[in-house]
Amino acid sequence: MPEIVLDRFHSDAWHTAPIRGETSAAPEEKYLGHLADLAEVLSEHLGDVAIRSIDARWGTDTLEGADLLILTLPTADQPPLTAEDMALLRGHLGTGRGLLVFGGSVSDTAPCPLSDLVPGLVVGPDLVSVRQEPPTSHLLTYSVGADGLPGHPVAEGVEELHFHRARSVTVTGSAATAVAARDGRVLAAAAEVGSGRLVVVGGGELFALPFLGRADNARFLLNTLSWLLTGQCAPGGSELAKAVTHERFFTVRSFAAEEDLAKVEGSHVVDARPYRSLLERIGGGVLPDPYQDQAAFLLEAELRFDEMPRVIREAVSTFRHQSNDYEGLLVRGLPVDAELPGTPADPARQVDKSTWLSELWLAGFASALGFPLAYLQEKHGLLFQNVAPTPHNASNLSSESSAILLDFHTETAFHPHMPDFLMLHCLRSDHDGIAKTIMASVRMALPHLSLADRCELFLPQFRTGVDYSFGSANGVQGNGPTLPVLYGNPYDPYMTFDLDLMVGETPHAQQALEALRSAVNKVQRWVRLEPGDLLIVNNRRAVHARSEFSARFDGRDRWLQRVCLVSDPVPSAADRRGSGRVVETAFAV
Repeated sequence: MPEIVLDRFHSDAWHTAPIRGETSAAPEEKYLGHLADLAEVLSEHLGDVAIRSIDARWGTDTLEGADLLILTLPTADQPPLTAEDMALLRGHLGTGRGLLVFGGSVSDTAPCPLSDLVPGLVVGPDLVSVRQEPPTSHLLTYSVGADGLPGHPVAEGVEELHFHRARSVTVTGSAATAVAARDGRVLAAAAEVGSGRLVVVGGGELFALPFLGRADNARFLLNTLSWLLTGQCAPGGSELAKAVTHERFFTVRSFAAEEDLAKVEGSHVVDARPYRSLLERIGGGVLPDPYQDQAAFLLEAELRFDEMPRVIREAVSTFRHQSNDYEGLLVRGLPVDAELPGTPADPARQVDKSTWLSELWLAGFASALGFPLAYLQEKHGLLFQNVAPTPHNASNLSSESSAILLDFHTETAFHPHMPDFLMLHCLRSDHDGIAKTIMASVRMALPHLSLADRCELFLPQFRTGVDYSFGSANGVQGNGPTLPVLYGNPYDPYMTFDLDLMVGETPHAQQALEALRSAVNKVQRWVRLEPGDLLIVNNRRAVHARSEFSARFDGRDRWLQRVCLVSDPVPSAADRRGSGRVVETAFAV
């Protein structure tokens, strides 16, 4: 049985500890720049292999029995390769075994000459970059595509590769063969060293799970490993690579099976009921009218939020900066308005209330999260939006529906000034107490996506639709912008998704969208909001939905108030008149 050895001593690329002491990082982020899951991929798809690790400084017997050593070149703050280490590598190759070397993914490191192993072979100091297309042509990106160069077994069936943060490889003379290049710069090379074999790849992250499903990366990996072990490309490489990319899932951890979020212990639920006396004092006294003097009301709400119990303020601050597994924060049992009027028959109009407690809680929590804003087309630009059923919208894709499932969606996914957070405050439950507010987080959905689908979802090839309330005909798909579904950190991404109004522009894109549809339904969690409950949704990491329920239109139906907010008010400033909070972006639908 072949033995593959992973060198953990000279690099942290195989560890899953938080980077640079970021102990608050989500488990997904611990994989940033790492290859920790590659060992599992090898054991699943390469056949019968034994895998062990080196965690200490090398000795004379360190490489004994290793058919293949996988080594990531150390950075400046890691133990360097010594002359003794290089001698051990020469001996390893001299006995006919394989060596796979990855360049590091950190820029501005010293060049690493490998001429002791292959004359004229050097891994460059800087990351390879390319100029982006307009309108960002002044920027460089380190995520680049490369061509597979035919003529060597490791390039068999490989036409395109996707490198994420790779360093160039200098090949001088004929001792090594370039097997991948970008604009004349070599990114991977192979060489026979005596009876041994060596492959040098500019950056190992092309084999990390977020990128292994891109282009022909999986085929290249399997060819490389097979050639290093046997001297031949991977037999049946195309089908084997498909098994890796279409059957391999990115499972970092498990999540509680309970679907009712209120029953799951964790930082996503805060109980405000023990502080009721204090909260009633905070909400007491005269408040400015939030509809007549909005600026004064928002200022007062921000000041009063500073008086909230520390446990509540800490939960909100932590959620803002770190979020949680469910991408939602449920605050239970806030005091409610003592004299609540009937559920509004026209949610687009403000409701006269004798007190403003619901608006106070929404505005106060919003002040700790960002900048609350409204949209001209949504409830006539009300900042505090009423969400209640209406007879004429009972079966439309609208927040005023009741007879249908309002399926998973990112709030205003089509909008250039999409909210970062969405807040829902319950004033009145539905008659039967069955309406569920449903959520599905990107962190929970990712383990249910194949590597191929995950990579497809990162490409800007999904066209979403404009919402009904913004002037679009009900149910029209694809009349909005084209965008990626997943974006940001490839290990722990953000998500924009509208199950009803989004379409993929290619068959592969549509298939990935259907896979995501299945994934979010598998991981959905829900809560039945009760009067006084406040649910905060991270709109960039979770989609939300609402179940159908029976509306009677008798003034006692379900009634929520909603506020949208952004972390940064600057991008929307040009679309807001003066210093106001109403976004007036118009849509051609």
